[in-house]
Amino acid sequence: MPRSREIPAEECQVWLGVLLDAVFDPTSKVVNLGRRAEQMNQEGEGTPKGGWSAKVGKSELLAIARDITDYPEDYPSEHRADLLLRWVNRWVTDEDWSRLKARVRKRRQRSS
Repeated sequence: MPRSREIPAEECQVWLGVLLDAVFDPTSKVVNLGRRAEQMNQEGEGTPKGGWSAKVGKSELLAIARDITDYPEDYPSEHRADLLLRWVNRWVTDEDWSRLKARVRKRRQRSS
């Protein structure tokens, strides 16, 4: 059984940066939203009209980033971490999660 995922509240900004880079950098192979969207469409639960797509995943992440940037007083660190973790749990496969954690570790090392 895989370990449960966790995003520490004090690292929300680091995680947000890593997620945005992984999702929007066209050269990045860290997160494959298209593959995950296909899986979710096959599972069929809660599928929106028109189905899941990488575009939906990107839009959801951008909405979270916009809200916690524009209204920081409405989103304490714990709530930010929860929002990011919910997005991750929907859109990131276990394989992609391992790569994301490695990216976060690298960012931590660079900032120390």
